[in-house]
Amino acid sequence: MKLASLFLVVAVAPLGACGDDGSTGADAAPIDTSTLTYAPCANDRAVGGFAVELGDGFTAVQGQVFDAVNPGKLLQTVQTEGTCSWVRAPQFVCDPACAGGMTCGTGNVCVAQPVAQDVGDVVAFGLKAEVTMPPRAPAYFYSFTGTLPHPGFDPGASLRLTTAGTTTLDLLGWGIEPLAGVPATMTVQSGQAMAVSWTAPTVSPPASDPVRVEITLNVNGHGLVGSHVDCVAPDTGSFTIPEPLVTALLADGLSGFPTATVRRTTTDSADVAAGCVELDVRSQVTIDLTIPGLTSCSGNDDCTPPQTCQADLTCG
Repeated sequence: MKLASLFLVVAVAPLGACGDDGSTGADAAPIDTSTLTYAPCANDRAVGGFAVELGDGFTAVQGQVFDAVNPGKLLQTVQTEGTCSWVRAPQFVCDPACAGGMTCGTGNVCVAQPVAQDVGDVVAFGLKAEVTMPPRAPAYFYSFTGTLPHPGFDPGASLRLTTAGTTTLDLLGWGIEPLAGVPATMTVQSGQAMAVSWTAPTVSPPASDPVRVEITLNVNGHGLVGSHVDCVAPDTGSFTIPEPLVTALLADGLSGFPTATVRRTTTDSADVAAGCVELDVRSQVTIDLTIPGLTSCSGNDDCTPPQTCQADLTCG
């Protein structure tokens, strides 16, 4: 669906001093977000991006940009209901296997593996501290390692991210509130829709309505079938994943430790020579799911004999 699948956000921005001095970080000039809309990259053009994430006790700023679309990220839409889509990862098979530096792509043809790019210094404005991330070869994975108070921005703050390299980016974000009120566990089963709830925000967004809640239902993260359901919802406090998609996804295959991820986000994007790059400002919560008849396991001790823990982390 977007940036969440492009790189893993980890707690690299440590908890700094508390207190809000009203600072807007590296740039004290006003940032105009009146035209900011929810504008994620199209799946077939996404080449990476950056995220400002409100984590559990930390705020992280990081990202990565590649020189081409990763063929493995070209999700195929199987079925759509409203603003939800059941999508499946492509299954390419190249014979003979691709050589080093190559990957199997569309048409089962080997193509060059996307390479991370040096986009120059990346600077984020509007946060509670100055954030500048220089390029670091060879991975060019940008990550702010300085001290950033948490939360790193105020609700309603106008945010901006720019680059100064050969790839020029100027992306906007908006200070969402931390996502709260999401249940820790839920039961999902065939033949029933899945109603998800969260606490609605108290700060009104810009009139351009840039905030969305993205919900991903993944019941086979440890199996052979890479499919899930993605939904995009207004930030009203509740949304229901349609029953036909829930039923179809469960019938497509299950594995251990199924989850649903709920993510409040603003998403801006810009076209570059290689494709499209995003900026997400987000807060997310993962729900542990219970599916009738499915027992997850990390070892045989989690299963009732004679069942044992299988490779897909289920008892069987």
